[in-house]
Amino acid sequence: MAEEAAEEIIALEVRDDWEATTPQTDQNGTTGNSLSAETKEQPYVHIIPDGGWRAWATVAGSFLMSMCTFGYINAYGVYQAYYVQTLLPSYSPSAISWIGSLQTCLLFLCGLVTGRLFDAGNFRPMMIGGGVLVVGCIFALSAVQVDGYYQVFLSQAVGQGLGLGIVYLPSLAVLGQHFQKRRSTAMGISVAGSSLGGIVFPILLNNVFQSRGFQWGVRAMGFFQLGTMIIANLLMSTHYHPHQKAMKPPSPLKLLRDVPYLVAMVAAWTIGLGLYFVFFYIQLYAETVGISSTVAFYTLAMINAASIFGRTLPNLLADKFGPITVLIPCSVVTGAIVFAVLGIKNVGGLVIVCILYGFWSGAYVSLVGPMYASMADSLSEIGLRMGLAFAFLGFSALIGTPIDGALLGDGPDYTWWKAILFSGVTMLSGCALLVVAWVLFRKKVNKQWV
Repeated sequence: MAEEAAEEIIALEVRDDWEATTPQTDQNGTTGNSLSAETKEQPYVHIIPDGGWRAWATVAGSFLMSMCTFGYINAYGVYQAYYVQTLLPSYSPSAISWIGSLQTCLLFLCGLVTGRLFDAGNFRPMMIGGGVLVVGCIFALSAVQVDGYYQVFLSQAVGQGLGLGIVYLPSLAVLGQHFQKRRSTAMGISVAGSSLGGIVFPILLNNVFQSRGFQWGVRAMGFFQLGTMIIANLLMSTHYHPHQKAMKPPSPLKLLRDVPYLVAMVAAWTIGLGLYFVFFYIQLYAETVGISSTVAFYTLAMINAASIFGRTLPNLLADKFGPITVLIPCSVVTGAIVFAVLGIKNVGGLVIVCILYGFWSGAYVSLVGPMYASMADSLSEIGLRMGLAFAFLGFSALIGTPIDGALLGDGPDYTWWKAILFSGVTMLSGCALLVVAWVLFRKKVNKQWV
């Protein structure tokens, strides 16, 4: 397959990078970059372990960090419903949704910087600094006042968004240093942590909001995040190439000339416009069609429970057939399920849609990162490729749900069909672009391999 050939090209590029950047000493004591005959016969090659206790401990730590980042964002629907109905009653759903959309945008957008910093060997400082910012801003959120929109916006959208963005990409990209042949599987296990967070956090928030109020619900979240991030940092370790800093950093201009990569970025951006509609609005939708709030509270938990399987099982296939090959059908099914939301009239329909959407959207989320990693020409540019793509993807997360909110209008009589039509059509349009990217990528790899 084209993706398997790409992995072999990466391995060759690692050897070339080492040979180009490692000084060699000849028989006369002259130092240069050319290898002696003996060294060429047995060149140093950076071996990716593809297993071992350090590698799998890093997967476990990345799993926990994914739970604390993307899993936390997956629970924003609880905040959205609470803000609309209780904390920010003077503001429209569209205005409130900007809080969650900017938070999600910054999680991706920060990858533009953190990807380069990760490639330069700054993994640990980012994990510590970003974690401190996340926890501090969560506790700041617990002190906001009723209708204090700017307070919520600054503490949750801006502060937490930046902190989550600083730690998210490095915690995922580090797996590329420990795995090659099983990279998609490792990343799939990691991203499944966000599904666990999407189960735990909505239940935690809804129950504590009801029993102890908003302040203690947010504080409970802060303490949970603090403990989990500490454990995650202790588990994760890096496996940088010994000469990583000596390698010539890839130029962003090179990536902007990579047509398959650019088309894949536009495809993911288009899908992202509609992807988060269900996560943000399913709880509110369930309540407006007459389903009890007790059941509606668990919609996000159901979606994320199904996502655990969606974020792991398809990745096993991706290691064999390639990430983008598996991503395409998963994305098509995800976009089609959005239209099924209009058919929800009872608890049975709600449960079915939540489970199906959770599985197939989970597959999409877990395969995007491996897709961009598989397009890298060398290990030294994995962070940059993922960071640039995630930054671009962040803009769709920024504007997608506010557009949905504007199409819904003011409650209680929301115009649900407009938002559902917009989300479903944009997602299916992105799927068509993914097919184009797949064709172009195969041609590129086959040309390189020949």
